[in-house]
Amino acid sequence: MTTAFPLSPQPNLASKTASQTLIKVDLVKGELAPPYRSYNHWLQEQFGGRVAKISVDPGFTCPNMDGTKGVGGCTFCDETGSSSRVPIKTESITEQILKTLPKMQDRFNTHRFIAYFQPRTNTYAPVAKLKAVYDEALAAHPDIMGLAISTRPDCVDEEKLALIASYQQPGRLVSIEYGLQSIHNRSLAAVNRCETVEDFETAYALTQQYGIDHCIHVILGLPGESWEDMMATANQLAAWRVAGVKIHLLVAMNKTMLAKDFEAGRWAPMERNTYIHTVCDFIERLHPECVIHRVAGNGHPLHVLAPRWMTEKFDVMSDIDAEFSRRGTRQGSHCNTFFTK
Repeated sequence: MTTAFPLSPQPNLASKTASQTLIKVDLVKGELAPPYRSYNHWLQEQFGGRVAKISVDPGFTCPNMDGTKGVGGCTFCDETGSSSRVPIKTESITEQILKTLPKMQDRFNTHRFIAYFQPRTNTYAPVAKLKAVYDEALAAHPDIMGLAISTRPDCVDEEKLALIASYQQPGRLVSIEYGLQSIHNRSLAAVNRCETVEDFETAYALTQQYGIDHCIHVILGLPGESWEDMMATANQLAAWRVAGVKIHLLVAMNKTMLAKDFEAGRWAPMERNTYIHTVCDFIERLHPECVIHRVAGNGHPLHVLAPRWMTEKFDVMSDIDAEFSRRGTRQGSHCNTFFTK
């Protein structure tokens, strides 16, 4: 049995997180801002120019892969521990950065970079080991001016967050990214997440306590989720006043459990038009000060099995902008939290 998705109804950085920075302008460097508060524009507002991320892999695993909480990982994860297809690295953190940085300088014409600990669970190690790899990343090159640390909510505690908070200083961006995916525990169970929304709430409270900038990952199109379920997640994110959100579509990558479900006819992805409408509905319900890190693109195009249309990242982003223009709305237009406070 496959899941169907109906079309929606039409209608100083050390002390200041993204959610606390007021919306300033609609134009950045002469570029028209999208109808949502994009991460790229927010970074340019903060640093006066382009900032790019360099993905690094410290070689950690995940409690949902090593048997501590589960085996095999989430259904959408491959052997690298994410849908990003970041290659498993054998080089040191410094070697990874020095190998990638010159290419990124040419590609983005910038000398400002964030070391992005991306694959698997990047707080799943003793604090001493975490400190060693974070220190190494910041010391690898003068152009590294921040850290972004992707992890699971059930893999942080006060000691680890105190360490991450200790890196905050003027001119440096330190951020943690949590894979929430959904506020519905039944949806998390459906993708073998082996954690709960209560785990997130605990981690989020501690993150706020330490004043750490943060981004929350969510997935649209999870098995069994209705349009109403997805909008409930958006409304809750607004109520929590999260600093940033990264929106994914559930995508089947090669060599994943989800790929097997797709090939067996047990799961079908969202259609393109449905996703365009749904992601616009979702963004309309987020708080207008929330920074949107991503709205399209999920996984390396060479490894995306379904839906293939998601490999057309920039066309999808253009369609999202066009839908907002057609509606005459933007981020926060239907945010109950914003209009009731």
